[in-house]
Amino acid sequence: MPDTRDAQHHGRAVVTGSHGSIGERQRSGTAVRWALGLATAAMIVWLAFRYWDDLRQIDLGVEAGWLIGAIAMSFAATLLLAAGWQELIGGYGTPIACQPAMRIWMLSQATRYLPTGLVPIAARASLAAPFGVNRTAAGASVVVETATLVGWAAVFAALWAPGDWLGTAGGWLVRIVIGAGAAVGLMTLPWTLAGASNWWRRVDRFMRRVVLLRWIADRIPPDALSAQRSTVWRATSIYGSSVALRLVATVLLALAVVGAGTGDIWLVAGATAAGVLVGMVGITPAGLGVREVVVAALLADRFGIGDAAAFAIAVRVLEFAHELVLLPIAAAAGRASPTEAPR
Repeated sequence: MPDTRDAQHHGRAVVTGSHGSIGERQRSGTAVRWALGLATAAMIVWLAFRYWDDLRQIDLGVEAGWLIGAIAMSFAATLLLAAGWQELIGGYGTPIACQPAMRIWMLSQATRYLPTGLVPIAARASLAAPFGVNRTAAGASVVVETATLVGWAAVFAALWAPGDWLGTAGGWLVRIVIGAGAAVGLMTLPWTLAGASNWWRRVDRFMRRVVLLRWIADRIPPDALSAQRSTVWRATSIYGSSVALRLVATVLLALAVVGAGTGDIWLVAGATAAGVLVGMVGITPAGLGVREVVVAALLADRFGIGDAAAFAIAVRVLEFAHELVLLPIAAAAGRASPTEAPR
């Protein structure tokens, strides 16, 4: 007969080994998150210094009152983005408290400066999973959020951007098509997401016929993609308010650094919206460089290329500055005990 103590010993060894492997995975995940966070912080700091050096080479007069207003509006716009995501992810069936939602959104959002557009999706899924959020829903929320922000930027650009911002003949017709298409997309988004599981099942059946796509199909449960309609409505409205506040911040910044007047309000707002739109659908991380070129080109006739370029850089510096302030705050917030992630 085998020694009972040996069996118990082996049993303990198996259990210990199992816990050890779980512990190793947890330590590995923590190490990856720390590495990702440090890489993101280093990238933002480097970009902030680079843009700041560019800005320092241009002689600008700054109106402190307008600048303070721009900073306040920019902060508020960012906080609204986090609130919009909190509302949206709640619609997927997993409400999250304000502080952890702010932390998850801010830390994952900062990774958009890293190469490829997939890092924010993976980061948000990883950060939200310990709070019981399905990874598929968390990743999908990044796609929905981006599409919503693109839609609002397209609406505002269609309303206020300079007539030749698309550089095409018949620009007004194209403007109407883009603006109307974006508005329809935003209005129908709640129904689109509410029925997401149904149309994804059709995609899923097709993907399972293709060997290379079967791996993806196995990891995206269709039921995780549908969101509550009323919640999506609220999230869409919050995102729209955030984009509007961001445009207000840029107008105040223009008043502060390039001497814009009240007659330039719609021009600056429209040029910024066009820059955001082109930057978000561009090929560079977070639209770096692309957005600045578009904004400078659209404002060059009014302010001169030098001041227009300085303003475009100042908008990016303002964005970097408040992210550098909010990142450590977000990292320290939301330390409530997470629930176990769904398997």
